[in-house]
Amino acid sequence: MPLSQPRFQHNVAPALAPALLLALLLAPTLATADAFDSLNLTVGATVMHDDNLFRLSSSADPQALLGTSQKSDTIRVTTLGLKFAKDYSLQRFELDASLVDYRYNTFDYLDFTAHNYSAAWRWALTPRLKGNFTRTRTEALNSFTDYNNYTQQNIRTSTNTRLDGDFELGAAVHIIAGASRSESVNSKIFLQEGDSTYDSADFGLRYVFRSGASVALVRRQGSGEYTNRPQPIAIGLYDNGFDQNDTELRINWPITAKTRLEGRIAHTEREHDHYEQRDYDGTIGNFSINWDVTAKTRVTASVSRELNSYQSVYSSYYQADRFVIAPYWQISAKTGLRLRYDYSQRDYLGAIAPTSYNDRTDTIKLGSIALEWAPFSNTLISASLQNEKRTSNKPGLDYESKMGTVSAQITF
Repeated sequence: MPLSQPRFQHNVAPALAPALLLALLLAPTLATADAFDSLNLTVGATVMHDDNLFRLSSSADPQALLGTSQKSDTIRVTTLGLKFAKDYSLQRFELDASLVDYRYNTFDYLDFTAHNYSAAWRWALTPRLKGNFTRTRTEALNSFTDYNNYTQQNIRTSTNTRLDGDFELGAAVHIIAGASRSESVNSKIFLQEGDSTYDSADFGLRYVFRSGASVALVRRQGSGEYTNRPQPIAIGLYDNGFDQNDTELRINWPITAKTRLEGRIAHTEREHDHYEQRDYDGTIGNFSINWDVTAKTRVTASVSRELNSYQSVYSSYYQADRFVIAPYWQISAKTGLRLRYDYSQRDYLGAIAPTSYNDRTDTIKLGSIALEWAPFSNTLISASLQNEKRTSNKPGLDYESKMGTVSAQITF
């Protein structure tokens, strides 16, 4: 169902800009935010320039696709955020909510205001019986990496709700269980990644070692539906429902005092209600390592494999293999440098008919560098450069994008 845009959204950026300017001027004299404050207010402003907003191939004609020869844009982002965290006896309540206003200088039909939040109740009945009740909501523009209707704004709203519990039996053995609902809604039709709701329940055992390491075995079963398809669509084999089962092994291992390994490996199976041609299964997982090299340098690295539904004539899903490394150097008490290299490969699988795009494989390389400066304890100013490049074995899918960003954030 299409999302209606809030009537006040065009007034958000002008209203917040003076407040941010005033906050920057007064930052040295204002009371600084403390990590243990129950309530914090954040105001931020960002300016981004993207030289290939629509991720067009060098062989594409922007005039024919966009109605203009220009394919770059400057985006102004204004943020107003509220954070709350409070302990009450064994209970803890958390809220992180924000209004994020996006204004495009040239392609202003893409303007929108995102209403995002993350809420959590960290509950406990006894020290041995505890868990979480969480809900998150995010709104974001569908990336033109995958969505190719360049003349329409398409906002995706993702909502996730989860209740889980952990009961310590004794002898380091824990029973863990949970139930989740995930919802995804696009403001415009997006057949390849259609609107969906997925409900699941999971149950497992976790063993905690004296070193702090843990290992868990979890079984998850769920069912989903494509919410904008009351009936399956025979032309194209677009189903209206599916079942999914996962068996997962999780590990958390502090290798040394400065190094920690976290990961999961699982087998996933998705079966559709009517069209088995869309079914898929396989091994998925991710492993990450965090290494505090020195007191001022840290390296995070991860590898992952995921299977994601992507329904077209030439694919039912894609396999995404990814490697990320992200070093951080605290240059001084007030400055820091972040680097990031992200390499991923997508193999599009499960074709339902022969086409020229069958066996499509894309490789995306992303590199970025960011310099952060905290002139005051409640103020963060940063600047970054990013380069993203996709190559494909199919014509017309290659692109390159360069982006520069400057941002400032004040927390009260």
